[in-house]
This record gives sequence, C-alpha cells and structure tokens, in this order.
Amino acid sequence: MRDLLRRLGEMYECGCDIGIAWGDACIETLEGGNMTCAFFDVARGGGGGGGRRSAEMAGGTRNDASNDGGDGGGGGDSTGPTRTTRRLGDVVDGRTRTFVPPNGTRYGQPIRHFPSDIVSPNSAHRVNITRTRPFKPPRSGPAELMIAHVCRVDCIEQVQWALAELLFNDGKVQTAAHNMFAYRFRRKDDGTLVCDNDDDGERGSGNKLASLLDVSRAENVLVVVSRWFGGVRLGSSRFKWIASVARDGLELGGFIKG
Repeated sequence: MRDLLRRLGEMYECGCDIGIAWGDACIETLEGGNMTCAFFDVARGGGGGGGRRSAEMAGGTRNDASNDGGDGGGGGDSTGPTRTTRRLGDVVDGRTRTFVPPNGTRYGQPIRHFPSDIVSPNSAHRVNITRTRPFKPPRSGPAELMIAHVCRVDCIEQVQWALAELLFNDGKVQTAAHNMFAYRFRRKDDGTLVCDNDDDGERGSGNKLASLLDVSRAENVLVVVSRWFGGVRLGSSRFKWIASVARDGLELGGFIKG
C-alpha cells in the first residue's frame, strides 16, 4: 500500500483524473508490476476498451467522442477538453512513460504505458512515419477528420516507438478521440507472423484494420487511423471510411498497390 501511495503521488498532475491513475496503478501491481507488459494489455479486456462504452456509443451533446452511435465504437473530435492531453516523463523508477487520454478512459480509451528505453528520442527502434492528407467523410460534422499514419516495422519495439511518437509528440494526434491501429510483421529470426490490433475505444475498428492488412497481404507494417468526431453521427458507415483512409495510407507507404 505504501508503494501504491508513492506511485500515486508520482503520477499526480493538475487536470489528471487521479481516480483513473490510481485504478491503473492498482491493476498493474496486482498483475505483477510489469509495466512493459501493460502496453500489450492496453484495452483492459481486448478490443480497445473492454466493457466501457466507447465515445461513439455514449451519446450526449458534447462535440467529442461521445456523440456518434451504432455498433462498433466511438468517435472523436479535436475540440474536447482544454486540459493537458499528455503526461510526459517516467512514471515508475524511470522505466516507463505514460499517456493519459484527454477524456480519461470513460470512452474506452486506455491509459498507455511505454518502456522509456524503447521510446526515447535516441532509441534504436526509430522508424519513419508516413501520413495521409486529412479526410472528411461525406455528410459529417464540421470538425470530423480522419488521418492514417503508416510505417514499416519488423519488431514490437518499433510498433511501440511509433505509437509513442504519435501520442507524445504529435499535438494533433493527442487530441484525437480514437487512434485505432493494427500491425502485421514477420520476425527476422524465425519468420513467425506477428499481428495484433487495438480499437482505442472505437469498438470493432481494430478488427477492420486487421482484416484489411490480412486481405491485402500487407506485411511489416503498422497502420494507425486517428479520428476526430465532428458532431454528426456516422453510424456503421464510419467503418467504411476508417478502412478507406487506412488503405490510402498503405498505398501511400508502398505496402499495397493502388
């Protein structure tokens, strides 16, 4: 308990939902305190958000991820809370860096932990990230945008570095209500195919991205789609646009042919 209180004090900052940080710290301690492994369980139950309602499913009138509806998950918007959307710096004994979503985790977005040695500016796992132009879905709200980010990866450390680079260093991505992603690569040592996905609260979107990578046979790639909700519900059609933006990114990055 004393250790948990110490960690709680280290994680506190103005504007941070301390209840979320406290719960996250307790979960990590019960799971053995392996902060590196927490990255692989960011969804807390799989599929990016576990049992929490996504922003898209939550309803309400705020111009953020709470407004869209239909099966599959949440939406997002760049006009959410004005408080800080990131927490830089190491959280536990200098081993990790933590990203806290601007809306906490109530829409299914997880608090993410990254190993400091892997995601540092001098990391040996740096990769080049290619971005698509912003896409505005038809009949969407004025602030609705989707952008795909793609990069070549051949190990989980490069996946971690790329995600941390977007979340910590890209101010626009930080404000997205959902940054869903999928990756697929072959290990250099034994050729094993490694693949996974995370919908970041936009339930069902991670599987859509994973299916796109599988069908297109794209390998050694990470694709992230950021969405900002514009105030108009897109329903299930949003998955078509998410997949379309992701495909544009894969073509732009040279992973598939147009």
